[in-house]
Amino acid sequence: MKKIFAAAIFAGMFFGMTAYADVLPPGQKMVPVCAFFSNTAAMLDTVAVFGYDTEPGGARLDLSRFIADECFKPGYKFNNYQVFGLTPEHAAQIDEATYDPTTDSEAYPSNIQVEAGYTYVPEDSTLTEIRNQYRIVKLDTANKVLVIEPERELQYYAGITDPVVITGKIFDFTDASKNDISGDNSPSVDIFSDVSPDSPYYEALLYLKAQGIVKGYEDGSFKLDNTINRAELMKIIVAAAYDEATVTDCAAYYTKQSDYNVTLFTDVVFAMVGGNVPPWYFDYVCVGKHEGFVGGYPDGSFKPGNQINFVEAAKIITKRADMNLVEGTPWYKVYVDALDNANAIPTTITSFDQKITRGEMAEIIYRLTAKVTDKASQSYSDLK
Repeated sequence: MKKIFAAAIFAGMFFGMTAYADVLPPGQKMVPVCAFFSNTAAMLDTVAVFGYDTEPGGARLDLSRFIADECFKPGYKFNNYQVFGLTPEHAAQIDEATYDPTTDSEAYPSNIQVEAGYTYVPEDSTLTEIRNQYRIVKLDTANKVLVIEPERELQYYAGITDPVVITGKIFDFTDASKNDISGDNSPSVDIFSDVSPDSPYYEALLYLKAQGIVKGYEDGSFKLDNTINRAELMKIIVAAAYDEATVTDCAAYYTKQSDYNVTLFTDVVFAMVGGNVPPWYFDYVCVGKHEGFVGGYPDGSFKPGNQINFVEAAKIITKRADMNLVEGTPWYKVYVDALDNANAIPTTITSFDQKITRGEMAEIIYRLTAKVTDKASQSYSDLK
């Protein structure tokens, strides 16, 4: 099963109200959490988005309106803002001032709860606002649901113009353990001991760590500038694309088929004799071989400890993505072009045979996994 950023689906259902007391807890302050859609304008021909809010007693608040890419929040201290999708033709027939989408069979609720409201943070925090960004996927009229996806969270701090952007994360009222808002005055999120917010790979590692794709070393560091070897590359690629069950099932399949005496490559083996355990990278290499996107050397070895250069990594990465690329001359051009087309080659990579660092590899996998296409990328002609 491919790993994706998943949201819980509640077709036609919404979480109950989450109230916040009118009296602030000691040492706390309240900040607003609003929500917006990044692509409303692009979807106007196929869907009209409608927001609806009710006060605690059940009476409707005068906040119902069409949403046009602005950040919206409930008018009260409750997370009960409901979002509906209508066809443009149906939307043109309604009176917005009196319209109640909850009684309209042609108003289709969103598949997930839009998180907007208020939250408490320590009073010494400089956090002033949280904005949750969503994307409209489609208006599914057959199943009567407005399909939306969460994209990222933006945290705004006093005295700082640009927000802290956390890709793949949405402030969640339903599970406080998922939210990381510290009580200090720093907008940074501690991910690894040697990775600061001003690192060019900070956003990538923030995302990859949150998704469980990278973990770092036992001392809490990540060692950005260390070159990456073939075993480490397999771990990152497989963890980004497959769930844990798929990884463990692969090893279980091979070990059972081979009576617990497995040779994936001449130097990647597992013989369950005398309590032996497989090397830490065994499962990841297993998936790579089973899925057909990694092979060994002519002598039958894999050389897990060998450092890997850019074009070797490009081939493995693009083959894993099943891009159906056909090698030409030179053999690696098609793989480099594929990464360039996805804007996935960091500008720090300047040559084809350059050894890839752990930071650079994290950046490549982040861009591909999170579909980040607005960053500068090297092309085939830029490299030497």
